[in-house]
Amino acid sequence: MEFELTDNIIRRMCEVNNFEARKNEMVFFGLRGTLPDNVEDYQFGTEHKVVLTDINYINPRCTLGQWLTKEKEFAIFPGSTIPHRDYISKSVQKGGEGANQLMTGYYSDYRKGVHKAGGPTGHDAFRQVNSHPVQRTSDDLDFDNDDRVEYENPNDNIHAGWCMGVNSTNYASAGCQVLVGYPQCEKRGSQPATGPWKIFKKNAYDLVQKSFGYILLDGREVYRIASAGNSKVSARLRFGSQGELVKKLQKALQTKSFYEGNIDGDFGERTLRAVLNFQTSSFGPNADDGIVGPQTAAVLKISWPEL
Repeated sequence: MEFELTDNIIRRMCEVNNFEARKNEMVFFGLRGTLPDNVEDYQFGTEHKVVLTDINYINPRCTLGQWLTKEKEFAIFPGSTIPHRDYISKSVQKGGEGANQLMTGYYSDYRKGVHKAGGPTGHDAFRQVNSHPVQRTSDDLDFDNDDRVEYENPNDNIHAGWCMGVNSTNYASAGCQVLVGYPQCEKRGSQPATGPWKIFKKNAYDLVQKSFGYILLDGREVYRIASAGNSKVSARLRFGSQGELVKKLQKALQTKSFYEGNIDGDFGERTLRAVLNFQTSSFGPNADDGIVGPQTAAVLKISWPEL
């Protein structure tokens, strides 16, 4: 299913999810289960077509983007926001250790740095420097709501995927966000970087900006927003959301003895754990996705907005 992604829709993504992306900067974003319609167009523009696709943990099936918030333009690139099946298979044998899947949300601090510094594959990348929520599976080769959530920093960096294209059957991710292409590194004899990764890295490294926010959503959620047009869309809260609606959520969770933190409007680790525990208690272990929408809000007796 194809749809038009625009600057306005990206702004609506932030509004609906209560993400406070930094203004006048480049912001990264990832759309899980979505590919650029033209996988060779890396130009900045006000709109690009994307296509929803099934995730198989074998081929790159995601879009990563760079959004210039001031200029109201963005560029998109093929890649993956999920680990490859080979890494998952090995991790299942170790109880889930060794591979993870980053939860959707807003991550405020990816910094210029080196992925796998000191090794032959070390290359310029964007490092996740803070702890964040990830899923780990120990029973099968995909990720769903019954998989455990851990809050740590397994170095889910943004880097080169070591693959030729979207039909490649191997890409280098145990949980990192990766782009099609190859890096410049010792293992490759310091040959220049290639493919979409080369353009993505250059675009950001050419800027004085050192730290980048990263918005990660499922492509079907973005399609819901795009399809709504001028109609209202119900709000969502998840990791990285900010503001008054988060405060209402925290107060409601506190009233039901699920949240003991500060009422600060910051959907961080403590709020996420409270939401997961509440959803498990209210809906069962397969319904705790950590995302607050109309159904979770109704049980919490929160008046839920449409935007």
